Amino acid sequence: MSRRNPNAANRRFHDRVAARYDSIYDDPFWEFHDRITWNPLKHFLPRDAAAPVLDLGCGTGKWGLKLLKAGYPTTFTDLSPKMLDEVRKKLDTWSDTPDHAAKAARATVQQADAVDLAAFPASHFALITAMGDVVSICSDPARCLSEVHRLLAPAGVFVFTVDNHLAAIDHFIASGNLPALAAFIKSGKTEGLTKNVAEQFAVHMFTPAQIEALVKAKGFELISKIGKTVIPARQNRKLFEDPHALDTLVDLETRLQSDPTAPARASHLQLAVRKRELSSNDLGTHETTT
Repeated sequence: MSRRNPNAANRRFHDRVAARYDSIYDDPFWEFHDRITWNPLKHFLPRDAAAPVLDLGCGTGKWGLKLLKAGYPTTFTDLSPKMLDEVRKKLDTWSDTPDHAAKAARATVQQADAVDLAAFPASHFALITAMGDVVSICSDPARCLSEVHRLLAPAGVFVFTVDNHLAAIDHFIASGNLPALAAFIKSGKTEGLTKNVAEQFAVHMFTPAQIEALVKAKGFELISKIGKTVIPARQNRKLFEDPHALDTLVDLETRLQSDPTAPARASHLQLAVRKRELSSNDLGTHETTT
């Protein structure tokens, strides 16, 4: 009997939503969310504009396209072929202007599983991003981090997000299901993002301490950690009615993110980690998930 592919449901879900994915996130909250994502990420862009970068779990290419526009040769990769089709469509539109066409020529689009990146060269990328909670929704977060470590150049940086275990507790409280709450707190795992059983896949959630421990075990040095969003602005759209709402909310969120306790409250965690060379002790570390 063949072993079931643990990512089949993940791929099936993202293939189905790919064509309308951008429209799902087209509103003021997600503009706010994108700004508080990009502002910290900008600090870790390579100084050398020729340095290759990788957008892991790129989806429809939001973050990879920003990197490409900044001039970096950018590789886009995702588990979902349909998501990559959307990236190619966007790159095709860049042919209208010479500057964009030249940058599009520096893009590489290739399908891959985040836990198996053997198709890409080792010690090659100066920066890898995984901004859509790829580490949380892949089949094996520890293996994903090991693969990223292998692909990064010496002192290369990985910027990524994960779902926050502590913030998700509220969902189980609202359901009133004590056994489900207990199971979630003990395992840190749940399923999303759809009611369709054939498309449900495991989501690995992390407390700040858990993800810090895992990245350290996989050969990384933590250089930045923020929570987002600390302000649960999505809960009341009236916050966005003021003409200066986005600027105000970004400023307030940035102030809160400077508090080291803020990540415990946020729905997601965004980390920047730097590759360090693995010691003999690191090489003996077992790959385990939360």
